[in-house]
Amino acid sequence: MITRREFGSVLAGTLAASRLNAQASGSPGPVLDIAEWSYHWYGVEHALLARGTVCNGMQMYVEHWIPAQVRHPYPVVLIHGGFGQGSDWFSTIDGRRGWATLFLEQGYKVYVLDRPGQGRNPYQPFVHGAFAAQAPTFEAANRTVLSASTTDSRVAQAVASMGQPMPNNAQTQNVWRTRGAMLLDDIGPSILVTEGDGAVFARVTAEERPALVKAVVTVAPPAGAAFQVSTTASSRAPEALPPVLAWLDRTFPEAPVVRPEPHPNRESTALKLADQGCFWVGVQRKQMPYGTIPQGQMFVQYMIPAEKRHALPVVMVHGGGGQGTHMMGIGGRPGWVHYFVQAGYSVYWVDRPSYGRSPYHPDALGPSHLPNVPAFEGLIGSTAVFNTAQWPGPGGMNDPLIDQFMACEQGNVSDEAFHSDLVWPGGAELLDKIGPSILFVHAFGGFFAWGVADRRPNLVKAIVAMEINGNPFAAQLRWGLTASPMTYDPPVTELSQFNLRDQTAPPDSPRPVVSPFKLQAEPAHKWKNLQGIPITWVTSEFGGGGSPVSNIAFLKQAGCTAEMLRLRDYGIIGNGNLMLMEKNNHEVFSVIQEWLNKKVPA
Repeated sequence: MITRREFGSVLAGTLAASRLNAQASGSPGPVLDIAEWSYHWYGVEHALLARGTVCNGMQMYVEHWIPAQVRHPYPVVLIHGGFGQGSDWFSTIDGRRGWATLFLEQGYKVYVLDRPGQGRNPYQPFVHGAFAAQAPTFEAANRTVLSASTTDSRVAQAVASMGQPMPNNAQTQNVWRTRGAMLLDDIGPSILVTEGDGAVFARVTAEERPALVKAVVTVAPPAGAAFQVSTTASSRAPEALPPVLAWLDRTFPEAPVVRPEPHPNRESTALKLADQGCFWVGVQRKQMPYGTIPQGQMFVQYMIPAEKRHALPVVMVHGGGGQGTHMMGIGGRPGWVHYFVQAGYSVYWVDRPSYGRSPYHPDALGPSHLPNVPAFEGLIGSTAVFNTAQWPGPGGMNDPLIDQFMACEQGNVSDEAFHSDLVWPGGAELLDKIGPSILFVHAFGGFFAWGVADRRPNLVKAIVAMEINGNPFAAQLRWGLTASPMTYDPPVTELSQFNLRDQTAPPDSPRPVVSPFKLQAEPAHKWKNLQGIPITWVTSEFGGGGSPVSNIAFLKQAGCTAEMLRLRDYGIIGNGNLMLMEKNNHEVFSVIQEWLNKKVPA
């Protein structure tokens, strides 16, 4: 049986003559002309707890790609199985294009979902059920991949994506049924393509919306599955996808080419890509009595523009309790992934360990921090979050865009040093893989830049820090702006070697103002490996994260080439910490792009 993402690795070269020719010339495949790329959470509901209102955990994440030329009458909906997630359809475990891209090449509208509680949908034990007693193991993944060794990189890629499913019972099936129906009500008649026990999701969805399910294609259905319909194509053979495509072409002849409205009443989310996909970095091994489990894996999604106008790629790191969707826009509006790709940058954006597509299990990452999900009440009233002049929704408890934001949120990691020690090796591995890069970090994700630049100074060519969290030597940031040690000159081996003094913030300091704050007494220890790297610290009118003044003062004292980029100096007002998804996010992007053009020429 071939299951999960690895089943695509045996067929990527068999799809069509055009793909064979593309591969022979060194190209990953045809250019992807995408009219619309975005995402949406379906079925976001509230739960009122003693500490406030939270999402109740039943939301379903769906990412979609609409080709510029739609050649088939019905979209395909790709439904993962078992311990999987939607990324199983993005890339093969050996790095080739996955089924989502292959269907897109053929002119299908493509929708990839994460079943509730899996992938980008935060898993909440108090809602979805206790975690399995054992985490997925390299040994089990090795048997699935049919590899000779658990050290095979394909095994690491396979096991890194495995998360925790909700129990398959009547209550879970009702969640699948209702969320599947919501999706089909939105996108219309569709073809459901399933893997493993995703067939159950398809079955209950078809029962709920029989007129909207035009076909069900099952790959590796669960053992003993009784569900069959006349239009079901099932195959476990290596040549799985080409026969499926041929069967779909016979069953549903190609429709006339449909081109999207060239001037939609909003900014374009169109992209023209040479390639796209995903992989995991930082996959460590932890020995347990029952086997070897992954620890610290970090999900990376990427897009390579068809016309690359900048040599350096951008690596984007989310903040707070969020995930990579922070970079992807909100409510169908374009985000900074769109803007960077449209400007000709290759873009890689991550989900830090335990967030989003980087699965959490207590055996790997310790006691769960997930119940500490943020509540609506405090964020709705904050002038640094939703209560800003530039927030694109109406605000308040019934704002659908706030629901879309909160659907991705989960609790912060409580031990920042432990989290840093997982993230930094993965970030260094990512730069080793893609080469010299620009780091773009937001809010709590700011620590990524400092530690990765410390480990790979020759590969970090610029750092854009957007209102990163924390103040020097405060709370868990015992090593300056990090919770774990950095390379100082003269060396610092013990915290007692820092000689700290209180500093007063000057008048008219941008918010938030922290005064006094701590800096080193002179002569100060320097960040040895970050000398000469251009750094900008971006701050909005309402502010958020740490104090801009204290952060810039620390960086300069540490010998860094750092400057503050204050949006009000460019006539941009009304923004808060979520400036990257607010109404004028493109205007904010343009200011940062101008800075990059000066500091890192194309």
